Amino acid sequence: MTLTGEHPMMHWGLLPGPRNWVPLVIGTLSLLCFPFWLAGLPLMLGKTINWIVGADDPQLLLQHARLWGSACIVIAVVLTWFQTYGVLEKVQTFIVGLLLVSILAALFASRPDWINALVGTVVPTVPDYPKWMHESMDAGIKKIVQRPSWVEIGVYLGAIGGGTYDYIGYIGCYREKAWGAIGRACKGVSSVGTLPIDTSEQNILRGRRWLRPAAIDVGVGFLCVLIFTICFVMLGAQILHPARLVPKGQDLLTHQANFLTQFHPALAYFYQLGIFAAFWGTIYGAYELYTRTTYECLRPLSVKLRDVSMRKVRLGVLLYCGGGGLLLLWIAQDPVSLVTPAAIVGGVFTCGLWCFAMVWTDRHFLPPPLRMRSGLLALTVVTGLVLTCLGIKGMWDYVANL
Repeated sequence: MTLTGEHPMMHWGLLPGPRNWVPLVIGTLSLLCFPFWLAGLPLMLGKTINWIVGADDPQLLLQHARLWGSACIVIAVVLTWFQTYGVLEKVQTFIVGLLLVSILAALFASRPDWINALVGTVVPTVPDYPKWMHESMDAGIKKIVQRPSWVEIGVYLGAIGGGTYDYIGYIGCYREKAWGAIGRACKGVSSVGTLPIDTSEQNILRGRRWLRPAAIDVGVGFLCVLIFTICFVMLGAQILHPARLVPKGQDLLTHQANFLTQFHPALAYFYQLGIFAAFWGTIYGAYELYTRTTYECLRPLSVKLRDVSMRKVRLGVLLYCGGGGLLLLWIAQDPVSLVTPAAIVGGVFTCGLWCFAMVWTDRHFLPPPLRMRSGLLALTVVTGLVLTCLGIKGMWDYVANL
């Protein structure tokens, strides 16, 4: 998009076969995931708020969590309609940044097994749960060990790494940044077919410079995700595992406070603040992000849809996501079960399709000097194969386990 000025969804509309079949498939599957995430995340946050305010009546915890979650949905919808995401993004970045520093400090203070951690990071395995979990009579633990391994892995990938429901909108936000050709109002392939790019040495150097901001933006974002994930996994192995503390049911995010309270009990409040900010920021930001995703999914389909204003798209998304999220939130009891199908479909399977579509786009719309080099190309193809196969396997096991 930085080099051509057009979103990949527009390019994918020209893939061999019926016109726009790829944007339709990826777009439809991504849009179907919206309400599941915007019901599951508020329910998770609602359970966390129960813990923060000290609610302890077991018969009312779920109802209270639903009420908190519903309030979060309504507030996020209203704010998204009237306000911008900018201020919240800055505050959230600051708080989560502090939490990241604290989690890193907690990791080093816990003195984990660095050798095993390194092996576990680079050697792919499908580990099993410890024997005591298989033998546990706790209903929550039983539910965890009975879930198929590939379904569990698919949920982790979709929850941690995001999915096409995020990436389509994320790239759409580049319009606001106006990097490279995006800021030069280049015409899209919808009107001119193939965009010619001058291959002179000076222009190729310009194109590579244009790519730097996007590369830094993506790189820093995923590096933070990777560090956070590694820290939480290693701290879980070091602190929660020996104490047999399993995040489940009403305690999905409470036991992890032990990561910081090993320094001082008062740091539990800091953990609560960081978790609240991260979840609330994700929920609030998702409405704006999903508006961009929907807008980019509609644009390839017709000229008329390309002329629809962002405000109309936002209204439709708020009604669809807010209404669907409230409905699912009051039907379901377990937020993990809510997000599971969305994580596997939109966070794994369609991401595999994304990889293959990007390889085709790279080869058809960029001159050789600006295309992916052999190493990146190979990694993209391998990633596409792994994610597509994992998505199919996860969906198969998920349906079979219903």
